[in-house]
Amino acid sequence: TPTGGNPAGGVSGGAGGATTTAAVVTQHNDLARTGLNPNETILTPANVDVAHFGKKFAQPVDGWIYAQPLFVPNVAIPNMGTHDVVYVATENDSVYAFDANTKQAALWHVSFLSAGVTAVPSLDTSESTITPQVGITGTPVIDVATRTLYVVAETKETASSTYKYQLHALDLATGAEKLGGPVIVTASVAGMAPDAVGGMVSLSPLHGGQRAGLGLSGGVLYVPLAGHGDRYKYWHGWVVGYDATTLAQKFVYCTTPDANEGAVWQSGAGIAIDAAGNSYVESANGSFDAMSGGRDMAMSVLKVDTTGKLVDWFAPHDAVALSNADVDLGSTGPMLLPDQGGAHPHVMLGSGKPGYLYLLDRDQMGHFNAAGDTQIVQKVSVHPNTTSDSNGIFDTPVYFDGRVYVSAVADSIKAFSLTSGMLSTTPVSQTQKTFAYQAHLAVSSNGTKDGIVWMLLANGFIPQVPAALYAFDASDLTKELYDSTQAPDQRDVAGLSSKFMVPTIAGGHVFVGTQSELDVYGEL
Repeated sequence: TPTGGNPAGGVSGGAGGATTTAAVVTQHNDLARTGLNPNETILTPANVDVAHFGKKFAQPVDGWIYAQPLFVPNVAIPNMGTHDVVYVATENDSVYAFDANTKQAALWHVSFLSAGVTAVPSLDTSESTITPQVGITGTPVIDVATRTLYVVAETKETASSTYKYQLHALDLATGAEKLGGPVIVTASVAGMAPDAVGGMVSLSPLHGGQRAGLGLSGGVLYVPLAGHGDRYKYWHGWVVGYDATTLAQKFVYCTTPDANEGAVWQSGAGIAIDAAGNSYVESANGSFDAMSGGRDMAMSVLKVDTTGKLVDWFAPHDAVALSNADVDLGSTGPMLLPDQGGAHPHVMLGSGKPGYLYLLDRDQMGHFNAAGDTQIVQKVSVHPNTTSDSNGIFDTPVYFDGRVYVSAVADSIKAFSLTSGMLSTTPVSQTQKTFAYQAHLAVSSNGTKDGIVWMLLANGFIPQVPAALYAFDASDLTKELYDSTQAPDQRDVAGLSSKFMVPTIAGGHVFVGTQSELDVYGEL
């Protein structure tokens, strides 16, 4: 039930996908998933330090925050004036709209729970990494032009033990449901998988997990789905397309229609989408038989067109061995890089637990080569890993001004230069510190100057510790600008960490989601 506001609200200003605004309306900032906000004019390397920058306030919420906070400036809230708004979704199936600049009551709050309807207890899914409940995990997406926030929430009807994924379309100014929503998220394709019934493979609303960020392009809403932490006998990876105006389903793609697994979870990273509407995802461990003409595409970087047809793909030469060790590509999402000079103008990156950057040509991704990965544009070593399911890269790399920044578990943050469609084979800059846990990155800049690489350190293995926010000079990663653990009297200590925590930098603030609160950092 939404609280606050009324249906007459609106959005003023030009806060859409244009580069002249500071809105952050999707996971990792854009459909390429670069993680870059190039319109941050307030925070610079000169004022981000412990003397001038820190935690300003916190907003309590009713559940863990896994989704990235989103930001839209100049939203006219009915009877409340115009606000810069940060939107937050929780695992307790809530969405909040907070004023981004000052601590005050929520501008509105929507809960998808009611009598007899709860978020899904983690015990029901046997999920150990999203706890204590599963509600909203994947980052929503906002269409400012139509004043709509799209979000997928999982619920349980307790009397009947019925589980549902529902797609909601909310009014930006009020939280009111619109477009005839919600609609139940379903997916079925013809296949011979072990869980097929009558020749059809279907999404399980209990055992399918919605972790990766939603995408929106060309009037199509893209919903990626996975499994709940490899905890059930059968699961699959899915990309489901919906009409953004009517919420009618447009297409369904399944990664493993004739076998098992191949989840699209990506540590919460958003589904990448190019200008033609092709979507790109990375699939996790599971069955892979495409090298012999099969349809099962685990351990792959996949390109799916607007009809749900797989049109191109890449899998590493050691995909089967890596899958058997649970060292999957699916721990990150793909990133589309700016057009390049040279032989490969349209390049993209895949990565994951193996600890490499796979530089791929989006026009010819390379498929599979059992003798090695020499058919792709480039394979760059970051922090190689072939045996551990808890090492490697768990965060989609970020991009700024000709550099790709990447972090791996038990490693430093490293920058690789990108020139004429090729990466440097060794880092051109790296932090002096290494980080034992999953480090999630974002970048802010004012055009090509004042670049800052932000990192949230999320202890995903022992979650009952505070998150830690760091800032580094993007031009020289040896220059640490800020560390939230260094301020006196624990002034800047964040709330307890959850997984997939990506910081959002917008309007002179850094927004950090935690287990119980939204922390807001900025100039003191």
